[in-house]
Amino acid sequence: MELELRNLTKSFGPKVVLRDVSLTAHTGYCVGVLGRNGAGKSTLFNLLTNAVLPSSGALWLDGQPLGETFPVAVKRRMGALVNQGYLVEELTAEEYLQFVARIYELPDAQARIDSLLGHLLEEYDTVRRKRLSAFSTGMKQRVAIASCLLHRPELLILDEPFNGLDVFAADRVLSLLNSYRPQALTFVSSHNLAHIEKVATHLLVIDESEVKFWGSMEDFLHGERALLGDALLQLLHPAANPTQDLTWLTAQR
Repeated sequence: MELELRNLTKSFGPKVVLRDVSLTAHTGYCVGVLGRNGAGKSTLFNLLTNAVLPSSGALWLDGQPLGETFPVAVKRRMGALVNQGYLVEELTAEEYLQFVARIYELPDAQARIDSLLGHLLEEYDTVRRKRLSAFSTGMKQRVAIASCLLHRPELLILDEPFNGLDVFAADRVLSLLNSYRPQALTFVSSHNLAHIEKVATHLLVIDESEVKFWGSMEDFLHGERALLGDALLQLLHPAANPTQDLTWLTAQR
């Protein structure tokens, strides 16, 4: 798969949220999308999933323009967790994935369901008969991730997939994403840079609506064993906060 973004721009009224985003990415890439809050990351993910339309520019898939409405055949090649996972909470995790399997017309999906839930939910045997409404936030997040992978998508889009996950659950998700990486083109965002360091092959850094960096992780770190957070701060040069008198905070009572 080859996905090309050509001068992708999105405005909401007079406010430009993304400006002239261009890149080409292929199967095997895991693109870590980084930026401050409000930089335009979620808008980019919504554009990639056809949830919103660009104000200008276009997306091309395998050499063909996707147009205003993605064909159903294209959507079947995608798996997405954007903004937050919406689950049918009256169902059990197994029933929900069976529902997803029917949407994608997957015959004999039970083995896939059992293996995904067994890997992502270490407590699965004890909760398999419980409705999703009884699950914790982190458990629901893992079920949502499983639903994105069930049909083996070629384009995987995950916006903050580690939200609500403890260190053990995050490790299971990272292991799964790393093993699946050669099969798909993945876009993933996270405010936890340690997670991005463990899974991303490439970085897309957005700041003030514009691309500040696009390329391999190695190029971003200049081939050095630098910390991703330090390199990111150096790139974006955040404006110093106005000097404030905070001595009251540390003064002796």
